[in-house]
Amino acid sequence: VESEAFDSRLPSPYEAFEGLHRLINQTVHGAKIQRFKPIGDRKRFHTFEIHSEEGETLGYLNMMYLKKGIPCYYLVYVEVTPPFRRMGLGHRILKAFMTFLEEKKAVGLLDNIIPPEEATYEIYTKLGWKPLREIVAGEGLPGRNQYMVFIPESVPNRNPGKELIRILFTLGKRRPVIDMHDNEDMVRRAINEFRSVYGALVKIFKTEIDVGISTPLMRFMFTRLTTKLLGFRRRITQLIGYTGGESLEQITFSEAIKELPIQPYSIWRKEAEHAQVWGDAEVLQRLPKELKEEPTLFIESLPLYKRPYLSEWITCGGDLRSPSLRISDLLTLGFDPTRLREFHHEGVTYIFERVSPHLGPSLIRKRKFLNQLEPFLPSLRIGGATVQINPPVGIFQDRGNVYALRKKVAGIHSQEALDQLQGGAHLKAMNQTLGLDCMFSNTIHEVERWLRSRLHLSQREEVEDLAYFVPWDIEMNLPRLHVDDTGIGLETLWIA
Repeated sequence: VESEAFDSRLPSPYEAFEGLHRLINQTVHGAKIQRFKPIGDRKRFHTFEIHSEEGETLGYLNMMYLKKGIPCYYLVYVEVTPPFRRMGLGHRILKAFMTFLEEKKAVGLLDNIIPPEEATYEIYTKLGWKPLREIVAGEGLPGRNQYMVFIPESVPNRNPGKELIRILFTLGKRRPVIDMHDNEDMVRRAINEFRSVYGALVKIFKTEIDVGISTPLMRFMFTRLTTKLLGFRRRITQLIGYTGGESLEQITFSEAIKELPIQPYSIWRKEAEHAQVWGDAEVLQRLPKELKEEPTLFIESLPLYKRPYLSEWITCGGDLRSPSLRISDLLTLGFDPTRLREFHHEGVTYIFERVSPHLGPSLIRKRKFLNQLEPFLPSLRIGGATVQINPPVGIFQDRGNVYALRKKVAGIHSQEALDQLQGGAHLKAMNQTLGLDCMFSNTIHEVERWLRSRLHLSQREEVEDLAYFVPWDIEMNLPRLHVDDTGIGLETLWIA
């Protein structure tokens, strides 16, 4: 039943963008690279941009000038916007950066987080970049040792080891400033991208909007854009240096769009396409036939998971039935409540989670990764809490949608718990007195440290993508705590 051969080919409505590939190829063919000097408070930050012949920005390279004995440019990041990836633009902009270094007689430095065993690692080595350890002896290297160096022929000093060590220490001190500028750029670009996509959808569905009707495809596209926007809003609050200066309030939906009923999942299926299922053979064998044959229709008819985030909405009379929910409701709630649904079967309660289609393969990897952790957990206690895993017992792909099936635990997601403690009127005082939010966060950080101490570098992405659940009384909307002579703590922490 378990298979790595996850089919990432997406059926309609994604096929609506088939013609886009021809336009993308024409655009990339005429792409130009332009460099911008730092202005204002950006001081040492320089930017390369890839422009189409029409002036559209297709990608970026940000670098920072450093000088400690030798001129050096640190490559902060290279990014090609999603529609134009895998077309050689990243390679072109990196070569332009190297030509720039040759002209400036400066050393290039970058922090390569790609493990050496991965194929994409060779992108840099084939262009002449070398691991720092080949130039500088191991002793004296600060912290992480994933840096790569490019020394152009025009650089007089062919062995700049000592100068590079000084530059690395300077770089470490400036890391917060680099991250702040990086985050500002990312937020600004994302806002422009959301505006662009929204404008394109309004043009595509202009006839329907003018007449006052909506098709399922139209509702799906605008619902998908809305949920992407809400997810981005949640994530940027955690960015270093983000103050809201690039406010998402710049992205506004018209009243006509906000009144659209939501269509949060794809209802389209290719001819001859069949649902696919992976997971625990014993569990899957006992599931209803209707679920395995028509996962989307079965799952989307299940009752919603009534999580704490929905308490205020329900109290105020909000209607959680999918046909009644509108785009404006999602914007008010700040998330899509239809993404999680409860499923009771043979005395066990499960939760179905609808996830982005591109996460299907990572779900299979995460399931395998979590099961590998299980032998280490029976004797593990962190902050007084036992640690348990809750991997997907089933993964379903159907009509372009992907669903993860997990057993329901007696807890809620750690971020939801923190939001309740810090924002819930009935929990604020308790949290301020007991410091529960700090205790929750510290326990999770200790678990993450334990995981990293036992894993290979190539598994770092799996650790970063893990979710943590803490004990919670959902009916009362209160944390479940363990109290003993040593103080207050969590009894259990679930990793999913």
